[in-house]
Amino acid sequence: MKTLIIVAPTVDALTRETLRRCFAATPLAFEVVETLPGDPIAEIVQGRLGEGFGRVVAVGGDGTVAAVAHALAGGDVPLGIVPAGTGNMVARELGIPLAVEEAVALLAGPSQTRRIDAMRINGRIFLLNAGVGINAETIDQTSRLGKSLFGRSAYFGTAVWHVLKAKPQRLEVTIDGVTRTFQATDVAISNCGILAKALNPNGPDIRADDGQIDVCILCMKSPLEYPWYYFLRWIAPKRVNKIIHEIVVRKSVTVRSGVPISVQADGDIIGTTPVTVEVLPTALSVLVPDKE
Repeated sequence: MKTLIIVAPTVDALTRETLRRCFAATPLAFEVVETLPGDPIAEIVQGRLGEGFGRVVAVGGDGTVAAVAHALAGGDVPLGIVPAGTGNMVARELGIPLAVEEAVALLAGPSQTRRIDAMRINGRIFLLNAGVGINAETIDQTSRLGKSLFGRSAYFGTAVWHVLKAKPQRLEVTIDGVTRTFQATDVAISNCGILAKALNPNGPDIRADDGQIDVCILCMKSPLEYPWYYFLRWIAPKRVNKIIHEIVVRKSVTVRSGVPISVQADGDIIGTTPVTVEVLPTALSVLVPDKE
């Protein structure tokens, strides 16, 4: 079985060397494609699928994983992941090892395929989440240098700043054809349980293979409600339910605002509102660890 390995331009030299050494020690027949900044990764993968590759491996962060997933969605060629980014949330969600050596060992050894859901936004595939408000502003204003120096913790400082200055705004949210209006500071659209739990620890269990996505709408009136929320979730859950609205989406969700505001998906800014997110159940096959 031939394996196509797509390496993101952000992957450092040491990781590239480790990757080649680990794959060379396996029985897999493989080809490495090292992409450059601005390369259309999804289009590169789509152009190579007719050459008989039995799997495609994304080496990089969640943006690279989403780009490769775009080329594979709706088909049977499985996606392999070697995490080499800042968050690596897709790998974390699916239990894929974060160390290069262990991730390659998974691809070369016992594994299973798991079909997961995806989201389609503006014709592109995403796997983790999307949103407007604080979550998009945090991603928009966290520098690449900060992420390289401090990793995921770089987002924390930016998030705190945006929480402190957040003001509710009127948002129209249409879910499966039904429209409601909220005075909200954040709308998080999730296909990933880890990220959703960080925002709302009392929220529902969100799985990547349940055929739906979940919307969490924060309607907090002042920054002081944010720290209180983490106390209230333990002592007054009914109060929490008034400031956080959780709604299941089975087909699509659209968010509109009076003025255009930033939209993020899988950790990248992809445009401004209005935005529509479509649900694609069981769209993608991913190589994951065998269940014991």
